[in-house]
Amino acid sequence: MSSKKHARLMLTLAVLTVFTFVAAQCTAGPVPAQPTQASGQPAGKATIVYWSMFSEGEPLMKVLDQATKDFNKDNPDIEVQVKWAGREVLTQLQSAIAAKTQVDIVDHSDDRVFAAIVKNNLALPLDKYLAEKAYDSDKSWKDTFLPGAFDQLKGADGQVYMIPRDDYISAFFYNVKMLDEIGIKPNATDMSWTDFVGMLDKIKTEKVGVAPLGADGNIAFYNNWWFTYLAVRLAGKDAFRNAAYDKTGESWGQPEFLQAAKMVRELQDKGFFQKAFEGSVWPAAQVDWVNSKIAMMFMGAWLPKEMSEQTPEGFQIGMFSFPKVDGGKGNDWVEHWANVYGVLNTCKNPDAAAKYLKYITSLKIGTQIAESGTPVPLVGAPVPPALENQYAVLKTYQQMPARAGLNIEIPDYMEKVFNPADDKFFQKQIGPEELINTLKAESKKYWETPK
Repeated sequence: MSSKKHARLMLTLAVLTVFTFVAAQCTAGPVPAQPTQASGQPAGKATIVYWSMFSEGEPLMKVLDQATKDFNKDNPDIEVQVKWAGREVLTQLQSAIAAKTQVDIVDHSDDRVFAAIVKNNLALPLDKYLAEKAYDSDKSWKDTFLPGAFDQLKGADGQVYMIPRDDYISAFFYNVKMLDEIGIKPNATDMSWTDFVGMLDKIKTEKVGVAPLGADGNIAFYNNWWFTYLAVRLAGKDAFRNAAYDKTGESWGQPEFLQAAKMVRELQDKGFFQKAFEGSVWPAAQVDWVNSKIAMMFMGAWLPKEMSEQTPEGFQIGMFSFPKVDGGKGNDWVEHWANVYGVLNTCKNPDAAAKYLKYITSLKIGTQIAESGTPVPLVGAPVPPALENQYAVLKTYQQMPARAGLNIEIPDYMEKVFNPADDKFFQKQIGPEELINTLKAESKKYWETPK
C-alpha cells in the first residue's frame, strides 16, 4: 500500500471512531466529569473529619456512631468521617496539625479543648451558627440549650468556641437503700459540713464493714477535689485562684487553706474512707460502691453511667452537692463543666461542620444520649433518673469551671505543682502543714522558671 493510501485509511478510521463515540454518548446521555477531592469524595461534596475522645465499643460512641451514619445518609452533600481516637485524642491532634492532616472537629472536656485549640488560636468562633436555626427547628441553635450552657465556653474575646454535648457537676453519689435503712435522707442542695460529718459517723457506726466514703487514690484529678472544694468553701473562689497565680507562693499561707487541709485529713484519720484507699486503683472503689461495700463517692456526674454495666439490679443512686462550711466565703459555688465540640479554624467547610454539630446536638440525638444515662444541657431532654438532682443543684449554686477554672487557664501549673503536692497529701505521705509549705515553695519555683 502506498503511503498516501495508508494515510487516507488512517484518517477514515479516526473519523469513524469519533463518530461512534459521539453517537454512543448521545444514546446513553451525557457523562459528567468526576474530579475528586483528596479524600476520594466527588468534588462539591464536603468532607468533615471528626476526631473523637471515645474508643470503639463505648456506649456513647455507639450512639454517636449511629447518629453520624444517619446524618451522612440524610445529607448526601456531606460526608462526616470519624476517628475514634480515645482519651488521648488531643495529644494526637498536635502531630496531626504539624503534619497538616485534615481534622475539622474534636471533642473532649471543655478545659482540655480550650487548652488545645482555643487558647492556641486554633478554634473557629461559632456565634454566627448559634444565631441560626437549629437542625429541623424554628428556634435558634443557641436557644435549644439550657440557660447558662455557654457561660463557660467562651474565649477571652467573648465569643463562643465550644459546643456542649453532655454536662456534669461534681457531687456526692450515695446508695439510697443503704442510707434509708439507717434513716438518712441527705438534702440535695443544702448540706452543712457538721451534718455531713455526723452522717458519716452514723454510717460507720450502724453499717459495720461499710466504708462511708470511697476513693481511688491513684487518680490525681479525683484526689484534689477534696482540698480544692474545701479551700473554695472556706477562702472563696477568688482567693483560691489568686493563690495559684501568686508568683511568691505566699498566698497559700492563708489560714483557710491550712484549715481545708486539716478537714480533709480529719476525714481520713476518722477512718471514713475504705481501707488502703491511698493505693486503690481506679475503678476499684467504684466497684465496691455499687456492691454496697462503700456508702458514697464524690465524683463527676458521669459515675452512674460509667458503672451502669456493673451496677446490680435495684441499686438506687442519690446525689447531693458538696457541703457548706459554717462561715465560709465560697459556699455558693458548684463545679459545672461539659464535654464539648470544637471546630478548628483550618476547616474548609465550616458550614457543613456546623450543620453536623447542629444535628448531633439536636433534641433527637440528645434524648438518645440522656436515655443512655448521660445528662445533656438541652431544653426538653429527659434527665437520667440517678441525676435528677443535678439541675436542682445548678439552679441553687453559682457555676464555676473545674478547679475554679485553673485546669483551663494554667493546666501546666496544676500538673506540675498543685496535683503532685495534693497527691502526696491525699495519700497521707505528707501532712497538712507540709502540703501548704510545698505549695508555697513549688509555686514560687514554678513562676520563677522562664516559660
